[in-house]
Amino acid sequence: MNWAKERDLLISQTMAFVQSVGVPAREPEVRAKGRLELVPVEQAPAARSPAKVDPVERRSDLLQMNSPLPLPRIGMREEIQGRVAAFRAHQQLFHRERDAYFHAVLDKARDTASKPPNFRGS
Repeated sequence: MNWAKERDLLISQTMAFVQSVGVPAREPEVRAKGRLELVPVEQAPAARSPAKVDPVERRSDLLQMNSPLPLPRIGMREEIQGRVAAFRAHQQLFHRERDAYFHAVLDKARDTASKPPNFRGS
């Protein structure tokens, strides 16, 4: 199926759907070259006004959120120093864990290297 046939099929399916919904449909004006011609808004049929919707009442007590308590204000310098100290402590923890892992692997490798190889058919 070529694109023009697919387009025409899509247009006919769309028109059938629009008619089944109940909206008055207009046939699109097709030029001789196979292009759809768009109709200016002023010439388009008037659209039906949407059904009237009742406004929803909102409870004001539900909309008010509990705001968090403000943090005590400390100086900018003290805050920065505290953050730097926490970062350093975290980095030192990583260094200690990395060193402990390194030494555990190194000890295991030395133990394996110091044992004679077992050539029995185990």
